[in-house]
Amino acid sequence: MTSQLSPVWQRKSSSSDRLARISARFLSDSLETRGNEDSCQTIPFLLDNPGQSWITHDLCQVLSQRGHSSVLCHLDEPWTGDPRDLSGEPGARTQGNKYCLVPVTSPETVKAARFDHVVLLVPANLDAVRAAYLRIKFLTDDYRTEIGIVIVGPRDQHAAWRYFRKLAVGSLRYLDVPLLNLGFLPEQVTPEHGPVNHHRKNFLARISERLVRSGFYLSAADRTAIG
Repeated sequence: MTSQLSPVWQRKSSSSDRLARISARFLSDSLETRGNEDSCQTIPFLLDNPGQSWITHDLCQVLSQRGHSSVLCHLDEPWTGDPRDLSGEPGARTQGNKYCLVPVTSPETVKAARFDHVVLLVPANLDAVRAAYLRIKFLTDDYRTEIGIVIVGPRDQHAAWRYFRKLAVGSLRYLDVPLLNLGFLPEQVTPEHGPVNHHRKNFLARISERLVRSGFYLSAADRTAIG
């Protein structure tokens, strides 16, 4: 599938009994439903800190409201039980879920689950960019992993682009890992805004559309089948 956005690649490794079972479940689900447009696509999000969890929650809500029925599934410790189904949101599909958003705070969790793609939420400061670079290096050192980036808290679009560019140039030059720019949430968008806040919703909607249009969460086999 040809992306209209910046490209991305892939890498990974390891287990833990519980995570191995979780990973196996996602892999078997994708194998059983491959080729079915109604199959649920898993999109893991690596948070910089637990305080960013509102982003995945609201993004899941926005996806459902825009007709892409979505669910939250938590893999990080402690295990939080059944996924939260947001498919009842206005505009959501009535049968099954299209996307499963998986927020995690540990790079080890992402690597152990052997996801071949992950979205990193990166705060707009140099320390966070450096930390994100080290996470990307860890995630891609022995297994190809596609990396999408959302910059959180920049002053404006130009600042967001500068932070993304710093990270993207370093990752491509030293790790040979292209990054996908999935957008940004400006500093004016905060957890204190209600989920119906239009300003907040507009930025989340842009990110959701990039996720949907790019198809970067598809496996290599899925892309080959589509192409």
